[in-house]
Amino acid sequence: MNISPVSRYYLRRLVAEHPAIQSYVSRDHHAGGIEEEYLERYINLDHLTYPQLNQLEFLIELHQKIKVNEPHQTQQLQHIEQRIFDLMGLELPVSYNAVAELMSFFSGLAKTEQRPPVSSSNHEATTLADYYEYCRRITEVAVRYLGKMIVTNYWLLTRPRESWLAQIQVEKFHNRDFTPHDQLLTNHEAETLQRWIHDFIQHCCRVLPTLPRLLLAAGVPSHLLYDLVR
Repeated sequence: MNISPVSRYYLRRLVAEHPAIQSYVSRDHHAGGIEEEYLERYINLDHLTYPQLNQLEFLIELHQKIKVNEPHQTQQLQHIEQRIFDLMGLELPVSYNAVAELMSFFSGLAKTEQRPPVSSSNHEATTLADYYEYCRRITEVAVRYLGKMIVTNYWLLTRPRESWLAQIQVEKFHNRDFTPHDQLLTNHEAETLQRWIHDFIQHCCRVLPTLPRLLLAAGVPSHLLYDLVR
């Protein structure tokens, strides 16, 4: 098995834009002018197992979605880029400027796809209602594979031990029609809810390792999933 041609192209562009690679290329040539054969020497994936190739495909997909929809999530982008390089066996430091040209490539690619687009939240969540919606969407996907009782128990099991979280009714995550009070959150409260979501997904991954990919396809914000790839 090998990765798709589109993913392989992404890897070539990621490598081409890296300063460590640029240093070997004449300053008179743009990264897009680097010969494909030169770039291919860095993309030897024969040593990867089937699960690792799947992981690489998902990392590429996740990197692309964050780059297009949430470019301000620089920490997550750098984290994913480093994991891609590690899987490829490349000892390259993270590039802060990588894959600028991929934006236009994948934007054009998305327009040609026949499948209907999945809605995604591209703004920074700031209210309790935002996080209820995240949890509802995650719950809806997880229940399909794990069942309502297990999912509810996992939410309760992973809830951080902060008293203010007692106001959040886990049972309401199963209810599409429930609308919570739209209160603004402090930075600490938002971080706490993000940690809860992260721990819940991580716990589910023990029995459903494909959950991050399923959530990404369902429109869950990609920055919530960046370090949950298995």
